[in-house]
Amino acid sequence: LKMVDYPLLLTFVFFFVFAGNMARIDVVRYAFSALLERSTLLFSVLSCQCISNVPSAILLSQFTGNYADLLVGVNIGGVGTLIASLASLITFSQYTAHNPGKTGYYIKLFSVFNFGFLFLLTAFMLVLKLF
Repeated sequence: LKMVDYPLLLTFVFFFVFAGNMARIDVVRYAFSALLERSTLLFSVLSCQCISNVPSAILLSQFTGNYADLLVGVNIGGVGTLIASLASLITFSQYTAHNPGKTGYYIKLFSVFNFGFLFLLTAFMLVLKLF
């Protein structure tokens, strides 16, 4: 139990509690339903940038029946910000533990690659949906 990263574990718990609480707010329910109706793929990608992809999938699944676009969206949404995927937070935590002076370098490099990949994948899927 000494080796457990409790702050990271609490981050996971926070994201799931946050997602569960958001689903109970009427204004949020209405807004999410309307946004998902417009573009499940795009909204699910964007939501992951704020609350991570697995909690986003759980939260948004309550407001859409378009599970194909939701699953593609949260998978694509796993890239982008550090919190877009909880796996990215684990990687960042491990990297900074072993390279404390290179945090800024990691974030810059991570952001360039992840946002580039996020843009390409999202654009590709939006174009693919046209056909």
